[in-house]
Amino acid sequence: MAALRAPKFDYRPLGEDYGNFRLLELQPAIDRRDLLRCTIQHASIDTWAYCALSYVWGDQKADSSEMEITYKRPKRRLFESKKHYQEGAVVYRKEIGSSLARALRYMRQPHACVVIWVDAFCIDQESKDERASQVKLMTKIYSSAQVVHAWLGPEYDEDPAVNNLAFDYIDLIWTLAKRIKGSEKLASENDWLQACFTVAQTPAEDLQQRKNAVHQVWASFSAQLLQAVISHAQAGQIYTTLDSLSQVNYFSRMWILQETGRAKRVVFHYGEREASHQQLLLALGVTRAYNGSFAKDQLRMLGSRFDSRFLSCVIARLTCSKALGLHEVLKLAFFDRSMHNATDPRDLVYALLGLATNPQAIGVSYELSLDEVYIATARFLFGQGFTESLITFRPYARSNDFLSDNFPSWAYDWSRRGLPSFARFKAAKDTRPRLSFVRYTASVHNIAMSLKGTWIGRVVAVNEHKFSAVASAAGLSLEVIQSGRLQGGARPLTTDEKRILGDLLACIHPTVQLLPADVARLMSQSALPLGNFWCWWVWWTLSIWSLAKGNTNEVAELLLREAPPRVSSNKDVMRLVSARDVAGLMDLQSWSNLLFTSSTGAAPGSQLTAFGIDIVESLFRSAWGTRPFALDTGFLACAAEVVQVGDEVVIFHGVKAPLVIRRAGNDAYRILGPAHVCGAMQGQLMGVAISSETYTLI
Repeated sequence: MAALRAPKFDYRPLGEDYGNFRLLELQPAIDRRDLLRCTIQHASIDTWAYCALSYVWGDQKADSSEMEITYKRPKRRLFESKKHYQEGAVVYRKEIGSSLARALRYMRQPHACVVIWVDAFCIDQESKDERASQVKLMTKIYSSAQVVHAWLGPEYDEDPAVNNLAFDYIDLIWTLAKRIKGSEKLASENDWLQACFTVAQTPAEDLQQRKNAVHQVWASFSAQLLQAVISHAQAGQIYTTLDSLSQVNYFSRMWILQETGRAKRVVFHYGEREASHQQLLLALGVTRAYNGSFAKDQLRMLGSRFDSRFLSCVIARLTCSKALGLHEVLKLAFFDRSMHNATDPRDLVYALLGLATNPQAIGVSYELSLDEVYIATARFLFGQGFTESLITFRPYARSNDFLSDNFPSWAYDWSRRGLPSFARFKAAKDTRPRLSFVRYTASVHNIAMSLKGTWIGRVVAVNEHKFSAVASAAGLSLEVIQSGRLQGGARPLTTDEKRILGDLLACIHPTVQLLPADVARLMSQSALPLGNFWCWWVWWTLSIWSLAKGNTNEVAELLLREAPPRVSSNKDVMRLVSARDVAGLMDLQSWSNLLFTSSTGAAPGSQLTAFGIDIVESLFRSAWGTRPFALDTGFLACAAEVVQVGDEVVIFHGVKAPLVIRRAGNDAYRILGPAHVCGAMQGQLMGVAISSETYTLI
C-alpha cells in the first residue's frame, strides 16, 4: 500500500552500476484534462523498452499543472540487509511547467501505460554528481529509446492555428518529394540526410556547393522540389506557415542536437499533429531554400524571420552517422553560426559530447566552475592544433555574469558565440602553432599559454571615432549597429542629419559636383536606410583616409574586407573604392548610377537593385564593429573598437589572422581580438626573414 503523501520529492540513489537510470510510467486517461499520474521506477537501460521525450522546459511557473507521482522503491538486492531496506512506494504531488504538462497529456494513451524517459523527473536535478553521471549516459539513453518524441508546442500563450496548418503542408511537401524521387529513394536514412541537406541550401550556397559530389547527386531533386513548392497554388501560405514553425522555441535548445542526433527515430509533435523527422526537416529545408530565393526587400515586406536552427538537427544526425571524434565535433560547432541555448552554460559544451565517438576526452562535472569547463575545452582543442577560436570576432557580444573577470583571453567563451569570419585568411601562411601551457601564479587560474609569433607593429594612431559612434551619429539604430545589418527600412533625414552630411561633403573638396537628382536618389526612401548610410559612409571613409596617407590600395582593402567576390571583383566597384583622392571616393553621381542601374544596363531607376543592396551592405559589414588604426611599421589596419595606442599586433604561428595584444604586467599579454592588417592577410609577411619570439598569454 502506498504511504502518505510526502512534503518533498525525495530521490533514491541510482547506484553505481553503469546503465542505471529511472523511467516514468505514464498512467492512461481517456480525458486529456484528467490529472497527470505516473510511476517512477529504477531500471537498467539494457533491459527495458521505452521511449524518450525531447522538449523545452520553458517557464516553470506560468500556467503550471499538478502531477501525481508514485515513486516505487527499487527491488531489494540479493544479500541486501532488510534492516536498511523499506518496502512500498511513496506518492507525491508536484507542480510541473506547462510545456512538459502539455507534452505528457498528448503522449498519454487512453487505455495503456506509456514508459517514457523525461529528464525533469528521471534525473535528480539537485544532485550535481547524478547530473554528471547521467549526462555521460545520455547518448545511450537516446540511442536506445525505441522512439524520441520531440514536442514543439503549442505553448500556453500561443495561437496554434498557423503551426497546425504547417503540418498540412509538411504532408504536401513529402508527397511532392516522393513523386519526384520515389519513396524508395528517401527511405534510407543516409539518402534522406543527403537530400535534406542539399534541399536546404539557398541559391547562393548552392553555387558554392556545385563541386561537392554528394550535392551533385541530389541537386536535380532539390531544384525540382523547390520549383514544385514555389509554383504551387498555395505557395505563399506554405512559406508563411513553415516560416512560423521554424521559429518555435524547441529549435533553440542546445540539447536537441544530441537528442535528435542519436535517436533511432524521431517523431515531431505539435498538439495532435505529428510528423517524422524526415518529413518535417525536409519541409523546413525546402522552405529555407525558398527563403533564400527572395530579395531582401521582399522578406521585409513579408515580415519573415525564418530561423535556420532546425538545420542543426540534420547536421547532428549527419555528424553521428560519420562517427567523428570530439575535436571534429567541437570544430563543427564552432563554425556553426546557429546560437543555441542551455539553462546551464556548461551544457553548451556538455551537450556536444554525445555527438562524438570519444566523449570522455572532456570530463563532465557540475562541481567545476564555468571558467574551468571552458578552459579545459580550449586546452583540448589547442592540443588538437585547432587555433581558430583565437580569431573569433565578437565586437558587441552581450556581457554575461557567467564567467569571471579573470577568464583567460585565449579560452573560447561558448556562451557568447562570435563570428569566425577571420578564419578564411592565411596570415600565418603554412606555419604550425608552437604552443604550450605553463604555470603562471600571477593568474587566478594559475595557467598561461605560451605561443610563438611574429611581431608586426605597435599602434601609434587610432581613428578618433569608432564604428558604433559614427553609426549612431549618422542616425542608425542600436539594432542596426549591434547586428551589422542595415535593416528596418528607411526614413527621411532630419534637418540636423542633412546639415551634418552637407558639412562633411563640403570638407572633401570644393570642386566636388553634386547633382541634385542623384543625391536625392541616394537619400531616397528604399529597402535600406540610405540617407543614414551615406551620412555614416562619408564620415567613415574620411576617417580611414586620414590614416592611410594616400595609400589607395589599403583603403580599398579595408572598405571591401567583408565583401563577397561578386562585389569585390566588380570593376566599377573597385574603380570607386580605389579612387586617388577623397573626392573620387565621394563621387555620388557614380555611386548613384552603380547602385540603381540594373544588370541589363538600363537607365538608373528609383529603387536599389539587388546588386546595389549587396554593395551597400558589404561596405557597412566590412566596417562593422571596428576601429581603424595605424602601426608604427607603416601598416593600416582595423580591429575591434577596444584597440588603443600602445597595443601591439602579432601574427602567431598557426593562427590565420593577426591578433591585437595588450601588455598585462611585465611578462604577459591579454588578447583583444583579431585584426585586419592591410598587406598581411595572405601570409605576405611570413615569407620575409622576420624574427619571432614566444609570448605568454593570459
